[in-house]
Amino acid sequence: MSASHSSTTDHEHDDAEFGDSGSDGTRFDDGEGHLDPGARSGGPWFMDEVKLGIFLVVSSVIGFLASFELSIDKVRLLENPSATLSCDFNPFFSCGSVMAFEQSQIFGFPNQFLGIAAFIFPLLLGVLLITRTRVPGWVLVGLNLGLLAGTVLVMYLYYSSIFVIGIGCPWCIVVWTVTIPLFCVVTGYNVIAGNLGAGLRDNGVVRAIAGTALIIAVLWLILVYASIVFRFWVFFGSLVG
Repeated sequence: MSASHSSTTDHEHDDAEFGDSGSDGTRFDDGEGHLDPGARSGGPWFMDEVKLGIFLVVSSVIGFLASFELSIDKVRLLENPSATLSCDFNPFFSCGSVMAFEQSQIFGFPNQFLGIAAFIFPLLLGVLLITRTRVPGWVLVGLNLGLLAGTVLVMYLYYSSIFVIGIGCPWCIVVWTVTIPLFCVVTGYNVIAGNLGAGLRDNGVVRAIAGTALIIAVLWLILVYASIVFRFWVFFGSLVG
């Protein structure tokens, strides 16, 4: 066996070992064995599917627990309308007060029940990725679509709670805090992996933006938090003063 052939074989073995292919089996290269930028350690951290899986699991567990606590509080409120809930902090931040409005039951049942179900899917996918189970690209696209719907709902509830109802729901804010990064990071992964099409994957500007997915999520959340502080400055100003 020639040295060049041995080197080629070793290179292919290394590619297989490091998993330089997308979750749908598509390789992150240019078709000639040259790895596409971002496929390995030089790319965003979330292109490592184990790290992405850990992120999905941690975020989903936080969102699930927040939704579960909200569900418990909702049941308590149904049993005793005058009950004081675990997140009834003051007139500005009170889950119980928000639950009294129709926005808390958009689909005819408590929104928090939807949250419990919604976080199970990314949690299971995260476990699969951590165990290095091959997940088809279309499944991650499905997750992306679900997170898109969840983010739209979250932003509607954010606007309704803060600017229409005028009361913040602490546990709801926790759900918003994990849903937005989940959406941004999964979208970034799918763009760079080519799951959303070769056109987006091969566009340098789009790839660069996708690589900053978590930064975008952080900036997004900062705007959300800043608007909450501004909206309830009477409360926050009293803390500062």
